[in-house]
Amino acid sequence: MPGIGRVNTLSVSRSTPAGFYLDGGELGEIFLSPRQAPPQCAVGDNLDVFVLHDNDGSLIASRQRPTLQCGEVGMLRISAITEVGAFLDWGLDKELLLPHSEQLGNLSVGRAVLVIVYPDVRGRLVASMRLDKHISDTVDGLRSGQQVDIQVASKTELGYKCVVNHQFWGLLYDSELVKPLHRGDRLTAWVRRVRDDKRIDLGLSKPARERAPDIAELIIEQLERNDGFLALGDKSPPEAIKRIFGVSKKAFKQGLSRLYKERRVSISERGIQLLKK
Repeated sequence: MPGIGRVNTLSVSRSTPAGFYLDGGELGEIFLSPRQAPPQCAVGDNLDVFVLHDNDGSLIASRQRPTLQCGEVGMLRISAITEVGAFLDWGLDKELLLPHSEQLGNLSVGRAVLVIVYPDVRGRLVASMRLDKHISDTVDGLRSGQQVDIQVASKTELGYKCVVNHQFWGLLYDSELVKPLHRGDRLTAWVRRVRDDKRIDLGLSKPARERAPDIAELIIEQLERNDGFLALGDKSPPEAIKRIFGVSKKAFKQGLSRLYKERRVSISERGIQLLKK
């Protein structure tokens, strides 16, 4: 069944003077206005459309792509403030309502706010700044070392509270950072640890066990540029390794160990020798 508040691929089931109707399966027919239809649109065509409710409660389709789909968190800019709430620019002609009950702080036109898109009790898509109502404190289905997408929500004493994969809260510690972050910043991160209370700690670098293969290839590249030999090894000073490869000695040794086990290099007191295939 097509997802309301999501982009779906739907087939044109019939054409009328008013516009086109798409086959929404269990949702019934979904109206697509002529202005939203592609040129030479015809019955049987498959279209990628965003499905949402119109003001009268009926389902309509749009070929415009919203900045956020249902269940997603992101920054949207306020375009107007009215008696019913604030309206947000999310890339569609029909703007997204941020009801008064879902607002935090003083709002003004032009300000960007961090929100989640969700269906209200009537099924209409609206926005909320009250992320705690929609984001879970405890994680399900994530493991240590897993890559995730995060969005910065707020500063804490220890670091930054972040939304992980639009679903969970996670903590990114100050010790992980080289510069301050800002609300709404989107980053790629890794799960450092899933704690006993099912909350997660985040990091901005790959776990060492995942970095080793990349470092191994850097070692091979350096060997090939130096006629198959490098005067480096387990006893080389960390500063020399950092200068050449830009990584810690521990990470270098992990990469080197992998190459040795794969019999791609030999290691002696003189250094590393690239083995011929």
